[in-house]
Amino acid sequence: MAVERGNQESQARVPDRQGDGTLQFRTGDVDRARAWISEVMHYPVTLNPLAEAARFALDMRGMQLGPINANTVTYGTHCLGRSSGLGVAYHINFTITGTALETRRGETFTCTAAGGRLPVFEPTGTVTTEMSDDAEVLALGLDRHAVEGTLEEYLDHPVRPLHFPGGFDPTDGEGRTLSGLAQVLERELRTPTGLLEHEIVTVKLADTLLTTMLYATPHQYHEELIRPAPRTCPRPVKRAIDAMQADPAHAFTMRELAGIAGVAPRSLQAGFQQHMETTPMTYLRALRLERAHRDLTRPGSTETVTEVAVRWGFTHLGRFAAAYRARYGTLPSQARRG
Repeated sequence: MAVERGNQESQARVPDRQGDGTLQFRTGDVDRARAWISEVMHYPVTLNPLAEAARFALDMRGMQLGPINANTVTYGTHCLGRSSGLGVAYHINFTITGTALETRRGETFTCTAAGGRLPVFEPTGTVTTEMSDDAEVLALGLDRHAVEGTLEEYLDHPVRPLHFPGGFDPTDGEGRTLSGLAQVLERELRTPTGLLEHEIVTVKLADTLLTTMLYATPHQYHEELIRPAPRTCPRPVKRAIDAMQADPAHAFTMRELAGIAGVAPRSLQAGFQQHMETTPMTYLRALRLERAHRDLTRPGSTETVTEVAVRWGFTHLGRFAAAYRARYGTLPSQARRG
């Protein structure tokens, strides 16, 4: 039964700095809520208020982060959601407040902000989520092709659709790291800071979320993934180094560098550790710092510290200043005056 909320309903589309669109939607009408969820999350859903239907009030805030769709969801009353399939994405619901009772493939999970194992929903099969009246969740949809493609690049062979028996603990080990990354998105949705207006940040955050999800959740390739990678020869390492030196400001990811090098990401990591005694990303940061130092100390330059830092991929000026001082023994502003 649809519940009209009259003047209490509002819909707002707020332009997103990335151009993808940050959306906010509120409605007390169940049918409109169902249609909105289907449009934004890309799968059909039925919604059934289980108590005090007059209090039903969907409140959603969402963003698209490359291959990751992130939305906070509340219903305002005890509500049951059900879907016969989740489109082309793997899904994880992180409980922010209240209690969510989630069921898939005969397994039931009781999830709260304080604890409880979380399921990873697969694109196929029926799933249900029963949320208490005070529940809010952060729903993450991770594009299936991006997830499986990332895993194939790390393992260096094709993979089948993933299954996640038993779920994972979001409060311990790698699961806690994944939960922490999800909290970054939740805070940005609730109170935007401008962090995600920088492409280099969004690309790296999405890549880190995909990789962490694969390491933190139980699937049939997990044991193979965590085994030490074979060490690579210097030639792939040199190809990656050449690419970084040619364009240090580019928002490289580990997967992109591995593709350039022609090896799996784990092999490239091992090769850098063996031959350079560092990681590819640490090497890239040092290279950017070196280029920034060169520009800051160039005689006659009128560029500001901010202009130089942003050019070389440093979007957080405080961290840039700290890294610069650790490397060169002075602050960037002092180097500019010198």
